[in-house]
Amino acid sequence: MDFLQQDITAFSDVDVGAAARVVHAGCRKALRAHADVEPVFKQAEGARVEVLPGFDADEVKLVGDVRGEPPYAGVLRHRGWRATKLELPQIVGGHDARVLAPAEVELG
Repeated sequence: MDFLQQDITAFSDVDVGAAARVVHAGCRKALRAHADVEPVFKQAEGARVEVLPGFDADEVKLVGDVRGEPPYAGVLRHRGWRATKLELPQIVGGHDARVLAPAEVELG
């Protein structure tokens, strides 16, 4: 949260890149701890793909000159992602879920 809330425009690209590596590693670890994900399309981005009738509009976003009825043929611009497993921790009773990170005060 600290990194995302901070105005980083004054920092060099090297400093931001170093911080981004740490944030990326933490986010990736958290995602893998709670979810298994797979691409919606297995093909590489840039490949020609076909979108068949009955496709799930939540999983496939059609862009460009969309006319007529499926099947559609086009270029895969983003493979998309879907969760095959999602296990989120249960909220502990009495915890305010709006608090994303508590303030920390060192006493002494």
